[in-house]
Amino acid sequence: MKYLVLPSLALATYVISALLTAAPSLATSATTNLDTHSSIAELDTAELDTHTTSNLDSNLDTHTKCELEAGNLKADYTVTTRRGFTLGNSTEISLLRYNNTVAHQYPKVGITETWTMVRNKLIKPVRYFDKHERAIEYQPGESIHGRIEKDFSFRYQLISNTLLNKMTLERSEGKGCMRIEYLTYQNNKVDMVLAWLPELKLIQQFRVIEKNTTREWSLVSVDHNLNLEAFFESRDKYKATDYADIGDDHTDPFLTNMVNQGFIEAGASGFYDQNGNAIGEGHRH
Repeated sequence: MKYLVLPSLALATYVISALLTAAPSLATSATTNLDTHSSIAELDTAELDTHTTSNLDSNLDTHTKCELEAGNLKADYTVTTRRGFTLGNSTEISLLRYNNTVAHQYPKVGITETWTMVRNKLIKPVRYFDKHERAIEYQPGESIHGRIEKDFSFRYQLISNTLLNKMTLERSEGKGCMRIEYLTYQNNKVDMVLAWLPELKLIQQFRVIEKNTTREWSLVSVDHNLNLEAFFESRDKYKATDYADIGDDHTDPFLTNMVNQGFIEAGASGFYDQNGNAIGEGHRH
């Protein structure tokens, strides 16, 4: 099943993981106050295409159907940034889920990152360089530049449960898997307005205002019919190098190039700018 969203505005760019994962650590400058109710009304949550039908067993209850749909899908997002009244950069990201593995694909730069939950407690990251058919593997629970990947919800949803739990529910609409919740969060550093699909655990639209910068994410489409197994299996065939062994090999031009560009040294950030530059976890705006 594939849903389409037709946004009327050019929307959304990257929101770094530090911003999404822990609201108190957000940038230190005060922002312009946000009118919560008017901002929610402005979110462009166009109706999804209802001409498609689910392939799931009609005898399943709604909750079970939604869980199955949430666990196996591809969601495409457009992400843009605006500084003041000037429209800034725009990029795309695809979120893919298959069983206990989630991927963030960046088509413009040819990079895919995956995170797999191992034994329900450890997270194994892998970074795939699709243009080169190469991969960098990290061990489950491995400390990468002093940081251990712990928050699977952030990778799974593009927004952490920690932040969701801090947000205020303003209203909800719809029913079943496509029910939408409208949530807000505000402190003296940042304003956030979120249209959230709780049953599918997907952002439909997310606006973040920090200083003079507005970032927005917009869900473009959701596809439940993609051959996800083939997507992940094709990347498993790439030539892989363990992260711990990178410093021992000074003869591999690919590794040297990736280190020089910062794609490896930055760690598994999950975000890249429009020029393909890795944005590290410690990045701030």
